[in-house]
Amino acid sequence: MTPAAPARLALLREYQLSRQTLLPFLLFWLPWLALRCSLESGQALRVLGLSAQFWLAYSAAWWVLAALARRAAWSWFMAVGCIALTACLGGMLGLPLLADFNPRRIAWFAWSAQGLVKPVAVALLLHLVPLGLRWREIRRHEAAAARMREKATLADLARQATLAELKTLQAQVEPHFLYNTLAGIQHLVRHDAALADRMLGRLHDYLRLALPAMREPMSTLAREFALAEAYLALMQMRLGERLRVQLDLPDELAARPFPPLMLGSLIENAVLHGIEPKPEGGELRLQARLAEEGLRLSVIDSGIGLVAASAGQTAGSGLGLSSLRERLRLIYGEAARLEVGANSQGGVTAMVQLPIQATASQDATSGPD
Repeated sequence: MTPAAPARLALLREYQLSRQTLLPFLLFWLPWLALRCSLESGQALRVLGLSAQFWLAYSAAWWVLAALARRAAWSWFMAVGCIALTACLGGMLGLPLLADFNPRRIAWFAWSAQGLVKPVAVALLLHLVPLGLRWREIRRHEAAAARMREKATLADLARQATLAELKTLQAQVEPHFLYNTLAGIQHLVRHDAALADRMLGRLHDYLRLALPAMREPMSTLAREFALAEAYLALMQMRLGERLRVQLDLPDELAARPFPPLMLGSLIENAVLHGIEPKPEGGELRLQARLAEEGLRLSVIDSGIGLVAASAGQTAGSGLGLSSLRERLRLIYGEAARLEVGANSQGGVTAMVQLPIQATASQDATSGPD
């Protein structure tokens, strides 16, 4: 079957034979016979004969198109030729009706083109014009479908590019603390083997949660809070009593979707650039709230604050926050935002706000873990 065959078969689908196709014949010939028997010879019979000839020419062409509708291999040239030939045969069958069964008139009409040109022309007109219009409609639908497929392909390519960009940004979330942690463990192995062993256990817990999350497009708040707890446990082993932690995740928000490792990056910034440089340390609070504006995740620390950080006391480059904002834009568009501001009593608050509609729809499609 050629690529154009389905379009041609769809073009002739109205010519499929069925019981309904017999109804027009009955509706024509029964009244025609009744009128033919009741009228006297004259002009009325001439008009009836002409209409019957037109009908036979049209019907003969209709039946040949119905035969073509069952064939996958046919061309426009074949269709037009069959319509003209069968319409001519139908017109010839109608000559006796047109001549009112007069042998002399039948012979004259049989050899005269005048008796066949009109019915053949009418049959061609009544068949080819609708077929041409329908062919234009089919081609227009095919062009629209091709444009939709092209748009779908471009959208899929854009989605793949976005996913690749997201994976690149997600891969940039390096556990900077890992190098310091491994160096600290190496030091503790020589001086405090028991503490080094506990620290390795905490590191194992963290990596067990973090590595699968780096390969997934979406996580949940419960997972991210568990990951944050494992990370902060490691930080507490490093900083001791200088780091105080408070986690606040309502049960009804535990299953809400959240981008993986994003929360960990904010916590890492708060610890490394806020609390660790402060001699007396500080408190880090992590809380989730559902407001009218959307889902809010806040990382609040009582560290050295933005002013001290900008004065050069920490080595933050700002690339981490830029990557987080870009990830939010790629996932949620302009509906999500990341805000970082100073607290009135010192320290910094980093707040991520996600749209409620997006988190609810992702929650519904993600299913249970």
